[in-house]
Amino acid sequence: MAVSNPVAFRPFPVGFWTTVAYIALIIPLLVIHETVPPPPANPTLYSGLNLTKSWLDLTEISRDYHPFNSRKNDEIHNWLLLELDDIKKRNRVNDSSIVVIADNASNITTGDSIFGASTPVGTYFEGTNIIVYIRGKDDPRGHWWEDGYALSDKVVGKGGVLINAHYDSVASGYGATDDGVGCVTVISLVDYFSRPENQPQRGIVALFNNNEEDGLWGAQAFAKSPFLAFCHTFLNLEGAGAGGRANLFRTSDAEVTRAYKGTEHPFGTVISSDAFGLGAIRSNTDFIVFDGVFGLRGLDMAFYRPRARYHTNQDDAGHASRASLWHMLSSSLHTMRYLSGDTGQTFIGDRGDGDRKKVWNGRGNDGVWFDIFGNAFALFDLRTMFAWSLTLLIATPLILVALTYILIRCDKYYFFSARRSAYEGSDLDSIMLGGRKGTFRFPFALVVAGALVVGSAYLLTKINPLIIYSNEYTVWAMMISLFYFVFWTIMAGANFARPSALHRGYCIFWLFTIAWGILVADTVFEDRFRIAAGYVFVFFHSATFLASFISLCELFALPTKLSYAQRAHDEHEARDHISTVPHADDLVSPSRDELDAVEEDDGEESHHSPTETTPLVGGGTGDDRRTATTFATTYRRSISAIINKTTASESEKGQPYEYEQMWSGKLPSWLWILQFLILGPFLITLIAQNGLTLVASVSQTGADGSSLLLPYLMTAFFSIFLLLPITPFIHRVTHHVPMFLLLVFIATLIYNLAAFPFSEGSRYKIYFQQTVDLDTGFSKVKYAGLQEFVEKTIAELPSAMGKDLECTSKEGLRSGLTTCSYDGSDVPPNVVRTLPGGIPPQKGFSSWLNFNITRVGNEPRAIFDIEAKDSRSCAITFEKPITSFVVNEHGPDDLFGSVPEDGLTRIKLYRRDWTTPWKVNVEWNADSDRYSGIDGRVLCSWDDVNRPGTIPAYDEGLKYAPTWVALTKLTSGLCEGSKSFKA
Repeated sequence: MAVSNPVAFRPFPVGFWTTVAYIALIIPLLVIHETVPPPPANPTLYSGLNLTKSWLDLTEISRDYHPFNSRKNDEIHNWLLLELDDIKKRNRVNDSSIVVIADNASNITTGDSIFGASTPVGTYFEGTNIIVYIRGKDDPRGHWWEDGYALSDKVVGKGGVLINAHYDSVASGYGATDDGVGCVTVISLVDYFSRPENQPQRGIVALFNNNEEDGLWGAQAFAKSPFLAFCHTFLNLEGAGAGGRANLFRTSDAEVTRAYKGTEHPFGTVISSDAFGLGAIRSNTDFIVFDGVFGLRGLDMAFYRPRARYHTNQDDAGHASRASLWHMLSSSLHTMRYLSGDTGQTFIGDRGDGDRKKVWNGRGNDGVWFDIFGNAFALFDLRTMFAWSLTLLIATPLILVALTYILIRCDKYYFFSARRSAYEGSDLDSIMLGGRKGTFRFPFALVVAGALVVGSAYLLTKINPLIIYSNEYTVWAMMISLFYFVFWTIMAGANFARPSALHRGYCIFWLFTIAWGILVADTVFEDRFRIAAGYVFVFFHSATFLASFISLCELFALPTKLSYAQRAHDEHEARDHISTVPHADDLVSPSRDELDAVEEDDGEESHHSPTETTPLVGGGTGDDRRTATTFATTYRRSISAIINKTTASESEKGQPYEYEQMWSGKLPSWLWILQFLILGPFLITLIAQNGLTLVASVSQTGADGSSLLLPYLMTAFFSIFLLLPITPFIHRVTHHVPMFLLLVFIATLIYNLAAFPFSEGSRYKIYFQQTVDLDTGFSKVKYAGLQEFVEKTIAELPSAMGKDLECTSKEGLRSGLTTCSYDGSDVPPNVVRTLPGGIPPQKGFSSWLNFNITRVGNEPRAIFDIEAKDSRSCAITFEKPITSFVVNEHGPDDLFGSVPEDGLTRIKLYRRDWTTPWKVNVEWNADSDRYSGIDGRVLCSWDDVNRPGTIPAYDEGLKYAPTWVALTKLTSGLCEGSKSFKA
């Protein structure tokens, strides 16, 4: 008994192997996406690292809210100093090996924001950073940072490595992952590298910076530190989500990325790095200060999901994990070992940009990097990929054209061949080849199926725009099943109606054409804009080229078109010739098998009418007639029976599939599996893991005011892209798979349209702030978000019941969101507790903020003396622009940008203590009329809600808001009080 080919291009093998391949790849990727590698059983795996101790440190840091503008922030600052002092004692190191500095002297003044904000803002900031210096073996001896040596020489020793984390949280979050995990990681690495047996080759500077959340001010204050010029490379630890794996967000170049390459569980892609560079991701980290402003070369490692917990009260130790902590800690250890252990000149030398004001840390090359299954890490230069891309663009079409030419010369190019004459040089008696069938099926099916998937994205955005917020996988399932079913229906239906042996080849050629067009654009971006995110398209084009090459090569197995046409013509003429003479069956008696077949077909109607030879007595049955034969009927057989028996005895090898063209019987039936292996596994892996990561990073950004459509369009794109490797073979898949996916589509469509988009595990973030006019005592409570959900939330609040609700989407602090406000007089804030108990807080509003304004003669100048109680964050806003300002004798630093030509309408003020007043000198252009003064408001913010009753409106929101709602800060200051002025 013959065994059928298990990889033949037949429905069952194709459906089985393609389905198995997708399942075998997607399931592990989902597991990697949703889980974190477990921490080691031994918490002290490395000398100097103690995972248990690090976890206890995390619970301490995230015990309370500790924003910059809170007393708890000071407590965390002091706790860090004690921990670092304890490390020195425990490791028995002196000040010559490790130095801890509480930097209470670095102040910066900026004339604009490094973010490039649409409305420029001047800022004065007093830093409270903590700096730890661990001396390296190659570092200069002594206290070199105290004598100005670091400021006068571009290279100190062989340069050092900076590791950074910020120890402040937002007012509405405990900061476990943003950035508590980063802080305890830095503490652990200080402990590790300060041990004599682990002394680094190059010195390490550990920076615990303060007030990252309000504008990256702690990192900017590091500009005043003598250790800045010492640092050549850096590792920044951050949290833009609230758990999961620590993602390599971005890097400055390929050489510094190599430090991360050997980590045990790498996770990240250069796509996120390019997304930051192009501005597609709006949030920022300290990376842009160290890299963009200071010119250091480094890496940005951060948590990125789930964003629903980010900056909320669920960013706590209870929702974090030891696994996440270990993932960041172990990855950071490996990276710092590499950077601090480098003894070459990789990070020393002239800069690529030639900027003489920045550290001489060499020239870096743009890199391409990505992880594979969270266990391997690919890294190569962008220049290498550009050369590869350019080679593919030029060489691959030429190779396919050359191979096509050879096939034409060999008379075996069946593509686009409709007919072929049986006689060379003549069009007479042409034979139908059917080589054009299936030419345009692929683009038609792709457009129709793709349009329906994109249409489903718009449908969800219209009906239930935030369902992806907590149900990513139902959206994925809906779009994947829709594309698969529609594409299969069109392709299988077309091939059933007009079978084509070249169907697969045409699909692959179309894929190659699409990939080549995309690669043209990708190569331009690689060259002009240094964008490496298109590496998937480079692999895609390479795979489609190889598959196309195979499709052409398999034509060599076919007979020449001329020989096929001649054979077909000869067979046709033979049949015509036989029809002109007495039929062979008329000359040869039928066989017993033929008689049986005739009887079965004709039944009773097969009896002959009586003739002159019919016996006079007895009718004679069919059996009688069959036995009444002559000698000839015993031994002769019909020609057709002999031919049929010969054909039936042959194997099916060499026969075309069902009704496809007769010449296709010689095509190798197993080559499709090779093409699928080229097109499928690696591309599916890259596309799926990138799609999962990128969609997860934007699926919950709709609450931030970002586009609601973007997550669905991204899911649609990756769903289509994910299934492209199977499209050339999908017409052979049995109906069972698409029918099952049709049911999946129907079920997920209904669910996605009808289900409520939020849950207690994926809460919708609504932005909160309470404002107070300290002149009049009038208070407003503000909630910002999508109006539908904001109104549902406010309806549950006791203080809002019966109040008029004002909602506007204009001039909001959060673009894309609606801000709704109501009278907050029933829940007055009590952020400054100066009045005796029982007296309403409103009675003391005017004492919260005091200022004095002094005009300088008749000049357009004024001096503001500002004092706020229990706040170290204030601001001045002006009705018209000011041209210059000085705060506490500090003017804007050119490193961060001077005052714009159009002037400023706002100055932010931060101080390190709670009592020293700000002294602000401002100038402006006098008006043409007699009035040369200036109007505006002085406002201050309060953020400390660790004590219940400090901001009752916020407490009420936490208590009475629906369980599917999370509150987060609207801007710096959960409570903001202001007074007007005329100067």
